[in-house]
Amino acid sequence: MTACIILAAGQGKRMKSPFPKVVHPVLGVPMVLRVIRQAFKAGLDSPVVVVGHGRESVIPLLEEEGVSWAVQAEQLGTAHALSSGFKDMMAESVTVLLGDVPLIKSSTISELEEARRKAGAAIAVLSTFPPDPSGYGRIVREGDMLSAIVEDRDCTPQQLETGEINTGLMSFDGRVLPELLRKIKTDNDQGEYYLTDAVSIAVSRGMPCIAVVAADYREVSGVNDRIQLACATDNLRRQILDSQMTSGVNIPDPGGVWIEDSVEIGTGVSIGRLVRLSGETVIGDNCILGDGCILIDTAVPSGAIIEPYSIRGWRGTL
Repeated sequence: MTACIILAAGQGKRMKSPFPKVVHPVLGVPMVLRVIRQAFKAGLDSPVVVVGHGRESVIPLLEEEGVSWAVQAEQLGTAHALSSGFKDMMAESVTVLLGDVPLIKSSTISELEEARRKAGAAIAVLSTFPPDPSGYGRIVREGDMLSAIVEDRDCTPQQLETGEINTGLMSFDGRVLPELLRKIKTDNDQGEYYLTDAVSIAVSRGMPCIAVVAADYREVSGVNDRIQLACATDNLRRQILDSQMTSGVNIPDPGGVWIEDSVEIGTGVSIGRLVRLSGETVIGDNCILGDGCILIDTAVPSGAIIEPYSIRGWRGTL
């Protein structure tokens, strides 16, 4: 069994929102649901989502998705959150995902899990090289093996220069995870149980640990504020537009076009400026969607031409 725990209990104060940040949508879908769906796609067994702040807004989404949850009543750190979801679960492997990393791909989740198994490691940590690594915990290696994760403020100048950061996504050998969680203490500035401490504990006991690099830092970037939310949405929007154009859809001005990933578009379709296609919309072959079309949960037959109301050649007095 490959268990999956998704940590989604944080409040997200920097969002400045009355709702927990994991329910905020990225291209029309709440962040936490995007993570859940990629976990399923990666073949992980039924995920357990750890909820806390604002859980009354999160749980209904999980119920609709048919996903279990566990409550972290007190926010005592990431290791405590994992313990809240893991409890007495019996699993050969445990993958830990974050509810605020909405662009993670199932292929990356699978690669992390497979790399840990292949290496026979107790822990595999997903890392990446962002343009600006400041503020993130750094990956410290000894040869090919991971030796520690050091918080930015505690790094030596040499460690800061590496630029390889911890994303927070991890895979554990389920047989040793309970022991590692019991050994984690709160002797840090925040007085919290940090999951990253599991690495140094495992290494001190001779358990091998590895770091697996995610090539695209944007895929594993967390969302902590409205600016990062907009960036994540735009990154995904551009990916979808690029895929559609590669498939032959004509989009002369993609800058203002919004196409959600639930939308199906046939061949030979032309899409004008400022078009929005949302929900379970299906566009047949050889359609023309004029400037300003907004289609939500709509089926458009092949060959249709949709031109929203417009005024041309107005010569009246304003």
